[in-house]
Amino acid sequence: MKNIKNIKKAVLITVFVLIELILYGTFMYLDIFDQKANLSMYIKFFSIFLCFLFVLLYYRTSKQTKVEKYDNTNNSYLGIHILRIAMFFTLLSDLFILVLEYYTAGILTFIIVQLLYLILISSWISSGKPIKTILMRVIGTGLITVLIVILYRFQEPEVKSELIFGIYYFILFLSNAIDAIGILFRSKRKHRILFACGLLAYFLCDINVAIFNLKDYLTINETIYSQIYNFSAIAMWMFYLPGQVAIALSGESK
Repeated sequence: MKNIKNIKKAVLITVFVLIELILYGTFMYLDIFDQKANLSMYIKFFSIFLCFLFVLLYYRTSKQTKVEKYDNTNNSYLGIHILRIAMFFTLLSDLFILVLEYYTAGILTFIIVQLLYLILISSWISSGKPIKTILMRVIGTGLITVLIVILYRFQEPEVKSELIFGIYYFILFLSNAIDAIGILFRSKRKHRILFACGLLAYFLCDINVAIFNLKDYLTINETIYSQIYNFSAIAMWMFYLPGQVAIALSGESK
């Protein structure tokens, strides 16, 4: 019976990954050859919807199961709930930014995603004191954001709220990415390593997002920037979907 269940799980994971690979190859082809931008957009959104659907339906979440055991506490089953909520807000963010072009709303929901991942990561690395770590990180990120905004105002007196939220998001994500690197070197749990790899791929995506939008806020040499811009336009989703797929698969504890 256990072998049958394992086979079924392996089949489901294989089907999920294969579908995502087909979607990935399709929109990357469309992006590289600059064809059918609207079709590419909807394929991208659907690929993230599938990640959410997988996390929502694949993992069991009763207290009795140990399928998604993220840590050694009795409440370890909460880890998969955090992953589900984070993936929901990821889907919502992509709806706002990719489809509806409500960028500020999308950044705010992405901040929620990073806060949820901060909670998850802190439960792994904080030796029983995740709340203190979370509060210090949130406050520290806010202070650094204020400092950067003050310095930026010397160049541009008017600072858009979208930029402020974007700076806060990026710094918060950077701190999570640094923790992810630590997990790669220290953790022996495969699901944590998979999550860390996914988060780092996701971060590489956002570095390219930042480069893609850099000219809106800084004066840059046009010749140099045009080459970087063209690469970043493709590289965003080159890293983003593999990262989200890895995160979606990281609920399986082994």
